Amino acid sequence: MQGSQIEKLEVLDGSRSGSRERAAVRIEDVRELLQLAQVKTKEVAAAPTQDDFNSLLKDIKEISSRLNTVAQALQRKLIR
Repeated sequence: MQGSQIEKLEVLDGSRSGSRERAAVRIEDVRELLQLAQVKTKEVAAAPTQDDFNSLLKDIKEISSRLNTVAQALQRKLIR
């Protein structure tokens, strides 16, 4: 394997010395995003009801939780 190819592989793998920010992300690192359900909140034509608000809040919490899980997985990759 040529030096240039080795360097590219090490960068993608994250094993190259220096910054790991160019390392490839594995599907397992973002799996939580692949499991996001469809948003359940419906459009409203008037002031939202308590149920509308709670539905929206539930959707936002699910998205936030899954994004935080992905962020933590990526942060672990950066510091290893």
